[in-house]
Amino acid sequence: GLNRSKGIEYLFRLVGLLKNFMDTKTKVLALKYRPQTFDQLVGQNIVSESIFNSIKSNKIPNAYIFLGIRGSGKTSTARIVAKALNCENGVENLCTKDFCQSCKSIIEGNNIDILEIDAASKTSVDDVRELIEFSRYKPTSAKYKIFICDEVHMFSKSAFAALLKTLEEPPSYLKFIFASTDVKKIP
Repeated sequence: GLNRSKGIEYLFRLVGLLKNFMDTKTKVLALKYRPQTFDQLVGQNIVSESIFNSIKSNKIPNAYIFLGIRGSGKTSTARIVAKALNCENGVENLCTKDFCQSCKSIIEGNNIDILEIDAASKTSVDDVRELIEFSRYKPTSAKYKIFICDEVHMFSKSAFAALLKTLEEPPSYLKFIFASTDVKKIP
């Protein structure tokens, strides 16, 4: 009786310690080594240079779309573009090592003005209407409010139709970045 309850208590404490260790000390390899700057993107020189030059010359499109197989860097590139658009140092002096507060918050995934949406799980018209409602408010801390929609081909036709008006005529502070593995399925 007593030894068993002590053993169970010990086991729960051990699990708690391991959970705390895992939460603070480890990161999935893909996230740990995710490129953070245009220079770190491998095999995407033309894309990187084109996007950098468009931002530098202030010819920024309403939306970007990145297509490619799983693991080709679509979401990483989207985050780098979000940082380039919102870096406190400006595009000429983009953060490379000592990241500004805006870039840090994007890297950590807690920038209130950068919304990452997994379209595979947010496929309904109601989900898109919520997104449109959120887009009506100006950014709070960044220059641009950016929606990164991963697996955009998973949006239903009606959800994409609901998004179309905002996509065609967004406010000047709103940018979309779409990523997809299947261009033929984009509505």
